[in-house]
Amino acid sequence: MKQIALLIAVFITTTLFGQTYEYVYRNNTDSTFNCYLKVIPEGGSIRGLVIRDYSVLPDTAKKGPFKLTALCAERGLMTLYTTSSNFFPEFFCSDSLISRLDEMVGEVINEHAIPKENIFIGGISASGTRALRYAQYCRQGKSKFGIKIRGVFAVDSPLDLARFYHSAEKNKANFKAGMLWEAELMPKVWPHYFSGSPDEFPKEYLDASVFSHQDSLGGNAVFLKDCDIILYHEPDIDWWLKERGASYYDINSFDIAAFALKLEMLGNTNVKLVTTTGKGFDRDGNRKCHSWTIVDEEDLVNWITDRIE
Repeated sequence: MKQIALLIAVFITTTLFGQTYEYVYRNNTDSTFNCYLKVIPEGGSIRGLVIRDYSVLPDTAKKGPFKLTALCAERGLMTLYTTSSNFFPEFFCSDSLISRLDEMVGEVINEHAIPKENIFIGGISASGTRALRYAQYCRQGKSKFGIKIRGVFAVDSPLDLARFYHSAEKNKANFKAGMLWEAELMPKVWPHYFSGSPDEFPKEYLDASVFSHQDSLGGNAVFLKDCDIILYHEPDIDWWLKERGASYYDINSFDIAAFALKLEMLGNTNVKLVTTTGKGFDRDGNRKCHSWTIVDEEDLVNWITDRIE
């Protein structure tokens, strides 16, 4: 009976702001993951798909401060919000979890006849990490549906989990606010993914990371040498030092800049690194470099539509 229940999807559909919102819960006994929200543009065929893998699906009844979804709809793009895991933070360290996302994406592109060559994915922080990991999964030919991600956008995402581990382990005493909270959380997270530290099990971290500083080919970065990528970060070191007690080594910019350089060295000529200044703020207007506000959403949607075939 349990297996049968897992195959029953629950659909909840509404229309707001000229777009159709459809929630799909693939397991009717658990709405915390393995579910997705489709934001379907009005009229005509759908030109492409923009995927955002979230920890929790957004509530369409609440109007948020960002306009990416509306901008995508104006260009004939569906936005697909997925929740592939209920573990936090999720980095897609194993193919089994990535395959769940692949199943959801496959369902949607088949149902709506979306061109497989026009699939984009992205996110901020760990969500951006997952986006890049899914692109690597697809570029390795692992997608059950033959998906090849056309482009990825990642916003201030941790890419080398060994570097992330060492930063939180060695420099925690210096951290403040969000960085300290994160450093105190991670010792509970690492055992979920790894057998021990990067020094003890380096290959586990290499295989699970988007990028490796230690590997000559950048680890899994080699699988993205033919993928269009746009990376956003705000390395305001004065703010990071004063407000978070973090050095360059401790912030995600350390990975992001090295990753962009490695991809260029591997021959990828379609990597765009966007370094912002003074754009990061939280929803209350407080300064925060690790924020979606560093993204120019119109520029991002232009970057996506420029690649639509």
